[in-house]
Amino acid sequence: MTAPYSHRFVPGLKTATKQAVEHVGGIDAAATISRVGRTQFSDYSNRQRDGMVPVDVALDLDHCAEKPLILAAMAHALGYVLIPQHVGVGDFGHDMGEFAVTSGEVLSTAVRILSDGRIDPHEADEIAPKLAHAKHIVERALACIHRVQTENRPHVVSDRIAG
Repeated sequence: MTAPYSHRFVPGLKTATKQAVEHVGGIDAAATISRVGRTQFSDYSNRQRDGMVPVDVALDLDHCAEKPLILAAMAHALGYVLIPQHVGVGDFGHDMGEFAVTSGEVLSTAVRILSDGRIDPHEADEIAPKLAHAKHIVERALACIHRVQTENRPHVVSDRIAG
């Protein structure tokens, strides 16, 4: 039985699958890390084709990509947001650079989808994972800042001496 809302999330899941395949190095690379071949990966990321990536294959891709691209889209389809179990201190400088790029992508998408004065469901599905990714980056950066505050000592971001 198919849930009545599930068709709304198919494009997002297909896009997430395509992103994961690209992130691991393309269809050939994806085929070497999972139980399915080139044709299935092509179908799983093609909005014109039936079939969705199976959970075990999605886990293989996300694990290899080192980020939950497909899992985040699945969670979104069910009304959930992923939160990592362990948000480490990370590299604050890298996080801020990544946040700058991600913020630009979020703002660009927001401006485009707001051009007609409304946010349609498919547009919300498009921007939600981008916002969640930006939130994840901010959470990592905040973890670093909170550690500096808790330990009451500086966090070395570079071995250069600020001048």
